Amino acid sequence: MESKNLYERIFLRTGIIILSILFLIFLAPPLVDAMMPIILALALVALLTPLIKRIDDLLPIKHTIISYIVGTILLIVILFLLIWFTQFIVNQVSGLIGNIIGNWDKIVSSTNEWINSVNSQINLLPDFVSNAIRSGLDALYQFLGNLQKNAVNITLGFTTAFINTSNDIIFFAITFIVAFYIILGDMELVTLKYHSKFSERTKKNFSLIRSVFKNSTWNYIKSQLKLALLCAVIMAIALKILGQQYFIPVALLLGFLDLLPMIGPIILMLPWSVVELFVFNNTYKGVGLLIVLFIWTGLRQVISPKVIGSSANIHPILSVISLYAGLRLFGISGAVFFPVILIFIVGIYRSGIIDNWIYDYKLFFDYIGDTLNIGKRNLKVPDED
Repeated sequence: MESKNLYERIFLRTGIIILSILFLIFLAPPLVDAMMPIILALALVALLTPLIKRIDDLLPIKHTIISYIVGTILLIVILFLLIWFTQFIVNQVSGLIGNIIGNWDKIVSSTNEWINSVNSQINLLPDFVSNAIRSGLDALYQFLGNLQKNAVNITLGFTTAFINTSNDIIFFAITFIVAFYIILGDMELVTLKYHSKFSERTKKNFSLIRSVFKNSTWNYIKSQLKLALLCAVIMAIALKILGQQYFIPVALLLGFLDLLPMIGPIILMLPWSVVELFVFNNTYKGVGLLIVLFIWTGLRQVISPKVIGSSANIHPILSVISLYAGLRLFGISGAVFFPVILIFIVGIYRSGIIDNWIYDYKLFFDYIGDTLNIGKRNLKVPDED
């Protein structure tokens, strides 16, 4: 009877795991995309809730009125910040692309000189090495030959895409605002129904999951955003000192790259410094980029454990697996969010919520091992030298 109950639990647990994986891979991405304005509205209301409760305790005003006032002020501030930031970034990116196009002849000339100098020296190398280098140089030359046209096409494509998606943006904003005010108005009612409709056991499980999310996943998200922001600020200051024009978009890109586990700004700054050193002969900027990269890498290794904490820390190999799997399955967004999902799963494991699951699977695999072991093995393992 006990074995039958074990098999039933294993069957149910395995089915839940398979369905959960299928849901995350096939249904979760389109659902999240479709529900994104509502998800953002829920997240914003959740962030506002502590502030609204404090104001509600201080002022003798109806809770709903306080919620609407605080929410409206926040939306106005967010709107002005978005308008300013979007205009600033568009101006910076347009200036950066214009600067590349304006200095195109100088870029091509410097690159040609470097390619010619390399070609004159690689004849001393073995044939297979020189052929590989020439193939790489030819690819680089073709890439640079198309870069100016690509820069113009990217600018035109971005403008066209922005115009074509303007209706979607407006619809997204309207849905977000409507959902935000509906959730704000019903927040108190939802809280009362939560306490009255759910059992104490269910509320305890929800509380435990919320605690795990807050202490591991949310802590990881906040810490990664803080580190990315710090990276962007340091890179912006360093690039400004090094004389990089339109440094803000580049610094923001480096900050975004810092969000990717095990990759970071090195994927851009290292080849950039090599190009500055050997193609443009700009020793000051090339060495400066390397110094900034080494300083940030060392600084991040020092402050990262303190910022992230042990509750949101995972083994590096798990970070690599989640990064690669997310990138292969869903692209850049998967590379960013898969480590977050893994952090949550590890947090659930460490919390003890799934201890019953682990115990059942341990019993099941022990039973399989005992069943397959018929006692006829004659192992002869040689001694180590």
